[in-house]
Amino acid sequence: MVIIIAAIGSERIIGNGDGLPWHIPAEYDQFLDHIRDHTVIMGRRSYEIFKKDMLPRRMVVVSRTLKTERAAVFGTLREALDYSTSFPEDVFICGGQAVYEESIPYADYMYLSFIKGEHEGNVYFPEFDRGEWTLEKREEHEEFLFMIYRRKSRS
Repeated sequence: MVIIIAAIGSERIIGNGDGLPWHIPAEYDQFLDHIRDHTVIMGRRSYEIFKKDMLPRRMVVVSRTLKTERAAVFGTLREALDYSTSFPEDVFICGGQAVYEESIPYADYMYLSFIKGEHEGNVYFPEFDRGEWTLEKREEHEEFLFMIYRRKSRS
């Protein structure tokens, strides 16, 4: 399965410069628990920001310039998905904005944490057609609302 996972603030904000516009340890710990022992795909900037915290089974980065031995690097999302889906575990798409935009058509699920309150940022989660998704789970937390969406059957 291909799963998009993201924390989204007001106005679809997902980032501010080189980081998150909020500090919510419970949400971040939940994110890390979800991706543990799975394959993650992310863009170069997201990798550079979050690599120290990541403990996935496989780390895959979409970049035409990154050189690293810590992750498999592919020039396109399609190449990264082809590689990642050849393994048995789930594949989590972990950002950033361009990778999320391109990956929505490939996703089977979306694990979205909606952060409460107002936040400022300059990186956004793409709009998506909620009619193509079924809400499977809704968890209320003090500082965020966690929701799991499953893609409706493709025709």
